[in-house]
Amino acid sequence: MILTLEDKIERFADVYSFFFKSGNPLAWQAGQFMYFTIEHENPDDRGVSRYFSLSSAPHEEIIMITTRFFGESSSTFKKALLKLQKGAEITASQPQGEFVINNLDESYVLIAGGIGITPFRSILLDLDYRKKLNDIEVYLLYSNRTDKIVFKENFDILANKNHKFKVRYIISPEVCNVDLIKTVVPNFSQINYYISGPIGMVKSVEDGLILEKLPESRLRLDYFPGY
Repeated sequence: MILTLEDKIERFADVYSFFFKSGNPLAWQAGQFMYFTIEHENPDDRGVSRYFSLSSAPHEEIIMITTRFFGESSSTFKKALLKLQKGAEITASQPQGEFVINNLDESYVLIAGGIGITPFRSILLDLDYRKKLNDIEVYLLYSNRTDKIVFKENFDILANKNHKFKVRYIISPEVCNVDLIKTVVPNFSQINYYISGPIGMVKSVEDGLILEKLPESRLRLDYFPGY
């Protein structure tokens, strides 16, 4: 499908959100991703396409992706993305992926590392829009290297209006591990875990939970590659 860039905003010095419109009606589930292609000259070995989780909720009716840049160390795809001007067209796949919450009879811990927060913005805003965020217990543990917390304003508003939603920001050198999870989440072994972020972080939390005898059926993972 063809997507048109409507706008882009700088959230912090290295984090941008890009807003795209589709020429045709487009539906997706909160937490899904799309495969984006930007043709550009001299692509590096990562090519001209990339997967991005959608950070917008379905009711917002716009495709938003949010990503971090590392200056000249960024991939050629990221550089081409940053150079896009309003009205530019790119191609993308249909939304896909299973990193979604369908069972609203359960409780959830959402664990994000850095820019791995993007699918959780979509999921949480969608639950709030459908007035489900006070029906189930949801904990957000958001680990970041600095206090520049992407989407913090969204999560603080949600926490203030939904008493069953709890958010905990974890700033380096503090680390998100099983010991911390136990202090934040009552009955931590009876809850479902959605973990999103860099491969090392996701694997570390996964391994810690498995050592605590959590069944893998309660774990859902979303790995974010490099930049």
